[in-house]
Amino acid sequence: MADATPSRVRAVFRYPKFSGSQYRSHTDTPWPQPLHAAYNWVLRLVRDSLELIEEAFAADRNLLPYLGRFRLQKTIYDANYGLEGGTNIDYGSEWPILNPQPFKAFEFRGVQQQMILLIRTLFDPEELWAKYGLRIERLGIPQPPDELAIEIKYITDYLYKVDSRYFSWALADRDLVNEAWLRHLDFIKTIRFVVSGAPPKMDEFILRLEEFNRMLQFLTPRQMMDCWDRQIFELVAKDVVKVADRGKQLEEAATHEAKYCIDEPARANYDDLSKLANFTFAIDSAEPHVDRRKVFRLDDMSFDTPYYIDKNSTLARLFDYPTKHQSRLVLVEWITLTGLETLDETKTTWYVLHAVKPEKLLLPATIGFFHDESSPRTVGLVFQLPPHIRGNLPTKPAFGRPGEPGGRVVRSPKTIAAERMPTTLRQLILQREPKGVALDVRFKIAKQLVDALHLMHTARFTHRNIRSSNILFFPAPSIVTDNNEPDPWTLDYTNPLLFGFHDAPLEITLTPPSDQPPPAYTQPEGLKPILKKPKGQQQPPPRDVVIDCYTHPERRLHVRLTQVDSRHNPPPSYRRQYDLWSVGCVLLELGLWETLENVCGREIAARAPLVGDYIKRGVTEEEVWADAETVRRAAKGLDVITGTAYAEITRICLEVKPVLGDIVEFERRIAAALAQIGA
Repeated sequence: MADATPSRVRAVFRYPKFSGSQYRSHTDTPWPQPLHAAYNWVLRLVRDSLELIEEAFAADRNLLPYLGRFRLQKTIYDANYGLEGGTNIDYGSEWPILNPQPFKAFEFRGVQQQMILLIRTLFDPEELWAKYGLRIERLGIPQPPDELAIEIKYITDYLYKVDSRYFSWALADRDLVNEAWLRHLDFIKTIRFVVSGAPPKMDEFILRLEEFNRMLQFLTPRQMMDCWDRQIFELVAKDVVKVADRGKQLEEAATHEAKYCIDEPARANYDDLSKLANFTFAIDSAEPHVDRRKVFRLDDMSFDTPYYIDKNSTLARLFDYPTKHQSRLVLVEWITLTGLETLDETKTTWYVLHAVKPEKLLLPATIGFFHDESSPRTVGLVFQLPPHIRGNLPTKPAFGRPGEPGGRVVRSPKTIAAERMPTTLRQLILQREPKGVALDVRFKIAKQLVDALHLMHTARFTHRNIRSSNILFFPAPSIVTDNNEPDPWTLDYTNPLLFGFHDAPLEITLTPPSDQPPPAYTQPEGLKPILKKPKGQQQPPPRDVVIDCYTHPERRLHVRLTQVDSRHNPPPSYRRQYDLWSVGCVLLELGLWETLENVCGREIAARAPLVGDYIKRGVTEEEVWADAETVRRAAKGLDVITGTAYAEITRICLEVKPVLGDIVEFERRIAAALAQIGA
């Protein structure tokens, strides 16, 4: 096991207390330390003030509907500027692409002024009461509101007038400012906010906080904002796990904001927050239970040859769904049971994937579970397909079951399968678009994949089988043929779906090339039947092999040991970093537009074990590390094709050493860096 504290990590610091070098002007000149001190004081004042107001909302039962909305805005602020507890790693010169860009002059000053304006609002008794229905009371010491306002007026006015171009303050002024801050921090420990306003005023106050957060986001550098936007999802998911009631409040608040928000990007973000909270709840309460009404059997479906995708999955026609005499096209993934434990795990997977979740996860929704008495050791997860694929299937209604007199008559599957069949990323690379698709399209697919992985791990869900053969694209919904069917030649690259919830390995048939180039001499036509090919020029026979390089090498070694003796080597826990390795392999394939078995002179294909050998003995440790080194060496060829940034991110994903700190934060940085790349 590699050292848990790699030398590539230079330092650890805490948000939001950045060092002076983090804030630089256009000329890359460090900001003066007094301004940083004042900035950190402002951050602390805003945080403490919001916590006091949260206590006031929580103390009044009539304001519980507003408490969730307030906490949602406070969570957004915490994700951006309010956190002090978590660690954020500086990856130094080793991986500089993961470090957000520093603030510029106007951004830093703008953020500071917005915070000071909020503090002035919160501690102006007259405005606070007139606009928002909030009062300030001093604990145990009656004091007129005017005197309370004087306590804060001097320091906020002074800071608001300070110009960020001033690179030094007089020592006397600095001491006065620090003394005033300390006095005010002690002061707010002796007060409380009391809510006395009507609900409309509470709406106004929450809108003021929402406006405050939007201004901060507008003034924050883009890469840093992309990173912090993803951190909002992490905080919501943590609240769901730690405090269920608080998580439920955030989910309901996000649903409310999504319903009434008029800004489309903001509405979409609130909707995703709500759905992620729901998905996290489903994972936290997952159980091996399937409603009997959602258990399908053989006579409920039609499995025809044109629907076949591969040995692990197929399309199928589901009869009498969602209502009588209607039918839907679904996708079924087959899972072979090895015991009751596997059956429970499969049912739990169904339960989780059945929950409402953000589309950014790229995870399909399950609508049922296939289990038939004729084959009790084979079950299937029944997935819902995109609306333009699953519906509008022509059916002639009749009575009875299929195959019985008077049974239903449906259109032949051959006439609809071709127009609606999905294409895997692997098929796209090898067969459909061997010359490659546009680079910007590949970048968008990569960004969606990394974003999906970050959200999965944020919700504590691991996929465990990410590879190009499990990433599916369907025909685009906007283009149809003359018979009102999707155009099979135009794929929707904007909405890939991640399948592959079985544990079957990737089995392919390889036809190795001849060892020697063809001879220059051409035999006369009449001699061809009787002359044999020179030794070494015989075409090797096809081989059925297993390509397992999408699995992290550490995981492959654990699986090999488990196959040797499962009694002394129980299945190890699955680490989320293993999924990141798999994504790195797919990023490599997207960049090179080559499948793994074809990279680096087909080294992986030459080492790939036969299907029978893989099942019997697995792979050796030397083969595992040789494959990993081949994959990582292939990433060196990305720079000239995709550019240095994409290549660097791919190499980071293929890092074998354990990731220092929280893997979710690491993936957040990767996703934010990848979002800046364009063709």
